[in-house]
Amino acid sequence: MPILVNSIKPKKMRYKQSATAPEWFKSDNLKLYASATSGSSPSNEWYEFDDRCEAIWDSGMTFKSESFMDGFCWFEGEIYDFDQFTPESMQAADDPEGYVLKEGAEVASLDEIVQAESRF
Repeated sequence: MPILVNSIKPKKMRYKQSATAPEWFKSDNLKLYASATSGSSPSNEWYEFDDRCEAIWDSGMTFKSESFMDGFCWFEGEIYDFDQFTPESMQAADDPEGYVLKEGAEVASLDEIVQAESRF
């Protein structure tokens, strides 16, 4: 079931770019964490979100890389990989509002979303 996101949700995401994980990373079992890393690169990225709703809102509103934009679609309050939609609906629709999810479609994982936005 998609999460419906409030259009006025304040941004609370924590973010750090560094070679090693920040102190706060994975420090709270009630929060969601994601990272995009490549060894000890100073470009490693670390994220903390309060919940899935915040993660989807923040990434959907702030991630603008070509990889993210080409790989994912904001649809009914969630983010999906484009391969989760029926090819027929994508060909026939003028925009994503006309897309139809495949039976059993799954939302994009937070790790996939963060990885698409990263430099790696």
